Amino acid sequence: MGHARAGEAVEGFKRYAEAFARLDARAIVSFYNEPALLISQQGIVALSTGAEVERFFGRLMAELRVEGYAKSEFPQLSEHSLSSDLSVVSGVGVWRKANGEEMRRFGLTYTLCRALPSWKIVVAAVHDPDAALPLT
Repeated sequence: MGHARAGEAVEGFKRYAEAFARLDARAIVSFYNEPALLISQQGIVALSTGAEVERFFGRLMAELRVEGYAKSEFPQLSEHSLSSDLSVVSGVGVWRKANGEEMRRFGLTYTLCRALPSWKIVVAAVHDPDAALPLT
């Protein structure tokens, strides 16, 4: 098994992040594998279907809308290819309000698999930003 071209999974993640920033839960369903796991300080959530992805993120996005979310930034992202169809993307993300105020800074470590024509999130771990892995 070969390795993925450098940056492919990061590009897939960035496309997901652009869709997320629109706060349209339906728009991000196609970026998730079925099933997918979300891991955070709030616990572990298994999302078995696209409908579950849409429901889970619909609630989160409604809260973000109320809090004034405007965009996400990823000042630090790196990728480690595990095989031609599996990569880990890790880094730091920041949610911001329209005035630029930081709402939340977080670490992220996502495992993505190639599902032609794109990459899909299999495991999404959100964690302390200081724990982001410097992947190569």
